[in-house]
Amino acid sequence: MKSEIIILGHGSRRAEANQGLLEVAEKVSQLMGQTVTPAYMAHDHPSLPEAVEAKIQSGAAHIVIMPLFLFRGMHVTVDIHEELREIREQHPEVEIIFTRELGADDGIASLASLRIKEALGE
Repeated sequence: MKSEIIILGHGSRRAEANQGLLEVAEKVSQLMGQTVTPAYMAHDHPSLPEAVEAKIQSGAAHIVIMPLFLFRGMHVTVDIHEELREIREQHPEVEIIFTRELGADDGIASLASLRIKEALGE
């Protein structure tokens, strides 16, 4: 059975900042060959509970949530898990998989290097 995918961002009061999550979700959708739904911790919709509930209402039995966060701060280690605990209690029949954050990955280091080189005109 195919899993539904949600990419979770922090969210911002600035709409243009939230647009970035929409763009990443679309790019990941293209790479994965399936719909990837963006959700926000704060300041925009859908929230994580709203996005998960919509997936469940559409019949999802497996949901993968990928936190688009760099490191294991409070949202990744505590806040998101508290929200997911409530959802899992309400829907024990649904498998919810929470992936690792982006982390100190070689791809992140490469992207950081690229941005520095761009700024230096290299």
